[in-house]
Amino acid sequence: MEIRLDQIDPDALRVVQRLRRYQHKAYLVGGCVRDLLLGRKPKDFDVATSATPNEIRRCFRNCRIIGRRFRLAHVFFGRKIIETATFRTNPRAPEDESVDAPADEKAPDLLIRRDNVFGSEEEDARRRDFTINGLFFDVESAKVIDHVGGLPDLEARLVRTIGDPDIRFREDPVRILRAVKFAARCDLTIEAETYQRMMEHKAELAKCAQARVTEEFYRLLRPGASRRSFELLVETGLLEFLLPELAQAWRSDDPEVGKRIERFWAYLRALDESIVARGEPPSDAMLLATLLLPPLRDVLEPDAQPAQNISQLVALSVQPILERLKASRRDSELCRQILLALRYLLPASRPRRSHQRLVSRPFYQDAVWLGAIVARAEGMEPRATADAASAELADAAPAEEELPPELLVDVDSPPARERYGRRGRGGRSESPATVIAPLAAPAHEQALLSEVSTDWQPGPAVRTPIPSLADLGLLPLPGPAFLGRGTFGGRWAARVD
Repeated sequence: MEIRLDQIDPDALRVVQRLRRYQHKAYLVGGCVRDLLLGRKPKDFDVATSATPNEIRRCFRNCRIIGRRFRLAHVFFGRKIIETATFRTNPRAPEDESVDAPADEKAPDLLIRRDNVFGSEEEDARRRDFTINGLFFDVESAKVIDHVGGLPDLEARLVRTIGDPDIRFREDPVRILRAVKFAARCDLTIEAETYQRMMEHKAELAKCAQARVTEEFYRLLRPGASRRSFELLVETGLLEFLLPELAQAWRSDDPEVGKRIERFWAYLRALDESIVARGEPPSDAMLLATLLLPPLRDVLEPDAQPAQNISQLVALSVQPILERLKASRRDSELCRQILLALRYLLPASRPRRSHQRLVSRPFYQDAVWLGAIVARAEGMEPRATADAASAELADAAPAEEELPPELLVDVDSPPARERYGRRGRGGRSESPATVIAPLAAPAHEQALLSEVSTDWQPGPAVRTPIPSLADLGLLPLPGPAFLGRGTFGGRWAARVD
């Protein structure tokens, strides 16, 4: 396994070379080195350096420092970002790792909440999560620097923690999801002790911020390995802690639920194939819609009889999982709209009316993509592009059917605020405001007003002449006037007429 310089992004090389020019150590590090050694194309390139964030900013004008828990520098090249981090060490003392709590005492809390302790190159490698992510690449010598035994694990295709897996997972339980991600994405096997400690500490995911857990969950699905990722989540029992509402389907003996599970796996397989074919990741809203579609598939069938309130049915079905993940308001609304739009985009046996208004909606491209995934998974004629879907809609009956109001909601507008009455001393008024009728004009005024035409007519163009100074005369300009002679006297102290 070797890495050639022509495989590396030129902007990442430029960052490393400039840092070295300013007498700093700098290497490519992490996932880009791992992917290049595995023969995969990295999605981005990260740099580790001995320069502090402020020193990095002095080297690059196109740089911004971000983060609180983990401060690092982003070097911008247009829309591309080269993430540049300072060498760090473990923020806890080494003796903290070796101290074992007595059997009758609770284990100490090792969760890392701040990570800004700078260190050396080797310390930075050892503080990382897995051996396959602790490899450095020196662009000058074109050699891989391995401080943690990552090269043998790559050759054996193993995911192994750096150091004691019990401590590493207690430091950051999100690493459990990262182990699943690397095993699924790179087709690796989780090392035995690492797997055992994952099972022991999976309940500690509740300690982590939900935003981090949700983002890592999305990363399991984006790169085209969603089916394998979910197989590992079900196998390890992690799905019980991430999405218990979804995990309960695997405990049911109902044949209808079994049919939905088969659809679920088919949709994930088609999703992975479409991501690889397109070469771009889907939006978070579309990922959510794909996961939540199987229970709603029969209701959203175009030929099915519409439910009494299908929009409310969809909202009630997806709400528990969206709340569990704490999905953003925009992603939640887009997810519901994508699911509702499938009724108008999936192939139907009877002619339908056109829905040209769908084409301009922000969810339309994702809805067409999900429609193609459903068609591929169920063996229907796939709808490859949005243009093909638009053409089919245009060829339908000319009359346009009324769309449900939920599909016309603008997700990018701020939420409407409730209006209350005026707030007085007694608090907010819950009663409607009293409308005061205008007073009627007297009878003689109403008679005069009735004679005047209500239509406005322009008058003659009248210009007001500007008088000259000769007409006005030079009037003496008064000086400042004061009452009395003033305190100190002088020329301005007396009153001037």
